[in-house]
Amino acid sequence: MSENRTIDSELLDALMVPARQADYPRDSRAFVRIDTSLRVYWHVLFDICPELLELSGPDGLAIFRPFMAWADARQLSMNWTFYIWVYQWLLESEFRDQVTNELARSLMAASAARWATGDRSTNSGIVLGCADFPELIAGWKCHSASGGREVERLELEDSLPMPQGRLGYFTVAKFELDNFPGWSEIPR
Repeated sequence: MSENRTIDSELLDALMVPARQADYPRDSRAFVRIDTSLRVYWHVLFDICPELLELSGPDGLAIFRPFMAWADARQLSMNWTFYIWVYQWLLESEFRDQVTNELARSLMAASAARWATGDRSTNSGIVLGCADFPELIAGWKCHSASGGREVERLELEDSLPMPQGRLGYFTVAKFELDNFPGWSEIPR
């Protein structure tokens, strides 16, 4: 075994940082491992929200690389909140004037769907609110053997207070929105 060989556990800090690829030769195992890890996140973003490619160009790198660096600097989680953080970054980026409410809703819906497929709590749904538009986005877990997760836009007759910041969420115990427990900040 070569003394210069890098093992995967030594790459953990670099797996989500595009700039770290330059630390390794292009033909090295480490470069390929980092590239593979980054491609997963690229596809998670652009396969689900392809309208982002209209902003960034066909390779998506004008959004992807700066966003990943921003997320790494803030040590953000790449769980269900991933798309919410992309939205927040877009609003702080050169793309801020091109972010439409429809794009915002799409990113929020992607986060709600990701929560619905990945959450292992006993909660049945999540509701996301954004001060930028009046509707709420709800993501519901699958609740029958033949069903799937659902994401819906809720326009409530009785308006809820908006989150104190730009974004907020709350979880719902049952498969209906029958109470309002208050907004929580988006977890990092």
